[in-house]
Amino acid sequence: MEFKLMNNFETYTDILSRCYPMMEIKTAEDKKDAVEHRQAIDQYETVSHIGVYEEETLLAGYIHYAFPMNIYGQTLPTTGVGTLAVDLPYKKRGIAKQIITHAIEKSKGEGYALIQLYPFRPDFYRKMGFGFGPQLNVFRFSAEQIPYNSEAEPVIRLDGNNLEEIMRCYHDWSEDTHGSFDKQEYEFRHISAAHTHTVGCRVNGQLKGYLVYEMKHHQDFNHDMKILDWFTTSNEAFQSLLNFLHQQKDQVHSIIFPTFDDDFAFLLNDPRHQSERLIHRIYHETHERGTGLMYRILNVPLFMTYIEDHSFGQQTVGINFEVSDSLMNTNETYSFQFTNGKPTVNDAPLKHGITLSLEIADLSSLLMGCISLEKLLKYNKVTASGDSDEIAKAIELFGHPQKPVSWTFF
Repeated sequence: MEFKLMNNFETYTDILSRCYPMMEIKTAEDKKDAVEHRQAIDQYETVSHIGVYEEETLLAGYIHYAFPMNIYGQTLPTTGVGTLAVDLPYKKRGIAKQIITHAIEKSKGEGYALIQLYPFRPDFYRKMGFGFGPQLNVFRFSAEQIPYNSEAEPVIRLDGNNLEEIMRCYHDWSEDTHGSFDKQEYEFRHISAAHTHTVGCRVNGQLKGYLVYEMKHHQDFNHDMKILDWFTTSNEAFQSLLNFLHQQKDQVHSIIFPTFDDDFAFLLNDPRHQSERLIHRIYHETHERGTGLMYRILNVPLFMTYIEDHSFGQQTVGINFEVSDSLMNTNETYSFQFTNGKPTVNDAPLKHGITLSLEIADLSSLLMGCISLEKLLKYNKVTASGDSDEIAKAIELFGHPQKPVSWTFF
C-alpha cells in the first residue's frame, strides 16, 4: 500500500457515501456537490486529501488539516485528521491504524506539537494514544425559560453580505478562547445556506456577537430552533442574543442549544429538558452530554515550550512524566520544573521531583485542561511516586483546569 495525495475525488466521494450514509450522498447531484466541495477546500494550503492506494486502486483516504490553534493564549500550529474512510471491502486489514500512524508520523516530522480528530469510535482512537477532549452539553428547553433583559439591544439580521464582519467577530472570540481554531473562509459557508438564518448584535458599530440557527418543524404551528453557532465577545451581545431567543416563545416549541458551559442550567428559569424525565430519584434531566474531539500531543517538550508563559497554578514543583505510548511502542520520560505554575523543560530527570506515570492519551487530556490530576489519580489513570507533600502540590497545580472550547468540525 502507498500513501499519496489523492487524485480522484469522485472515487473518494463514492467511498464516503458507502461508509457514512449519514452524509446523504445519494443522488448524482449530491455526489457532484460533494466532489466540488472537496476540490474547493483542497485549494487551501492547510488542507490535503491523502489516499491509500494499492497500485491504482483507492482503498481508503483521509483529510489532513493544518490548524493554527489557541492553546492557553498562544498560537500553536497543529494538525487534524478528518473524514477518514476505509472502503467496505478493505475493512479489517488494519488500514485505519496505518492511516493514524501515518498522520502522526507526518505531523511530527513536520514539526507539529499536537494532532486532533473526531472519533467514530472513541475507544479505538484512545488505543491510538488520543485523549478525551471537552464534553459537549446539549440543552433542549422552552424559549420562555430564558430571562428577558429589557435594556438589551435588539438583534440585526445578517447574511452572506456580512461575512467579513462575521469572520472578524469569530476571530476576536477565538483569540480569547483556549482550544479554539482560527477558521478558513470555507468554514463559514453555512452562513449563506438556504436552510440557515443568522442574527447578530452590534455595539458601537462593531459586531460583538452572532448566532446561526435553523428551524425544524415540530407540529402544527410549533417549531424547534436548533442553534448551530453562538459566539459573543461582550456581555451586551450575549444578553441581546438571549432576548432574541426569549422572543420566539410564541412560535418555537423548544430551543436546541449546544454549549461547553457546564453551568448553563443556572441561566434558565427552568432548565428541565423537554423530555421532562426524572433520571434518578427526584433529579430532573436538564441536558444530554457527549464526548467528541480528542487530542494527542506529538512532541511533549515542544508543546510545553510553546506554552511556557502559561501558569497552570501558583505551585512550584518538579515533575517527571513517565509516558507510555503503545501505538509507537515507546516509553519516554519528560521532566519539567514548574515555577509558580509555569513549566520549564529539563533535559534530565529531576532528582528532587516527583514522578507521574501515565499513558500519552491521559497526559494529552491533562495538559490540555480536560481533566484534573486528582481525578486521573482517583480513576487509576496515573501512578504518582515521590514526596507526599510534593505530590499534593502537583495535584493542586492541575486542580483547576481551564477547559478547551472548540466549534471547528472536520
